[in-house]
Amino acid sequence: MLFGGGKKKEEEEKAKAQQEQAAQAMRQMSDQLAQKGKEIADLQKQLEAARKEASAGDAAEKALAEAQAQMRQMQAEMARLQAEAAKAQQEAAAAVSAAAAGVAAKVGEALGGAPAAATAPGGLAVGVTAYVRKTGGQNLRLRNGPGLDTNAFAGLPPGTSMTLLEGPVQKDNYPWWRIRASDGREGWVAGTELVTQPD
Repeated sequence: MLFGGGKKKEEEEKAKAQQEQAAQAMRQMSDQLAQKGKEIADLQKQLEAARKEASAGDAAEKALAEAQAQMRQMQAEMARLQAEAAKAQQEAAAAVSAAAAGVAAKVGEALGGAPAAATAPGGLAVGVTAYVRKTGGQNLRLRNGPGLDTNAFAGLPPGTSMTLLEGPVQKDNYPWWRIRASDGREGWVAGTELVTQPD
């Protein structure tokens, strides 16, 4: 009996040792599973972050493409507006030129003569500096209007310089110019006695 009881006790201890080994193995397995679970969770977080970054990158590329398309559209619109502005400026300049020509014609008619060309023979033109011709040695009459029937209120000696302000206006077979003399006096003179270089 004693021998049989000792064997039973040994078997119980052996079984108990096996149970402890199994429990220890289970604990180790559980710890490993927990560790793996944590690693998987970390990988999932990394994957989600990578997806978000990829999504943000796609969104950024899309936004950049849209911005570039808008820029091209704005550049095209700007080019169109610049072309329209240039055309409008040309049309306005043409209209101003035509209006100025019309005004000059009306002024010439109002003064009793037909307007001549803007540039007269000898290089005389509005804005040019002219001089009283010295040939003949006579003063050039300064009048209050174009034509021989207007009042001559002063005489300009030969060689006197002046600036041509308006004209020429043809009247009484003379081209008349409105001038400002070097001393500041203004009036009308016959252009046949004017030269662009002092003689």
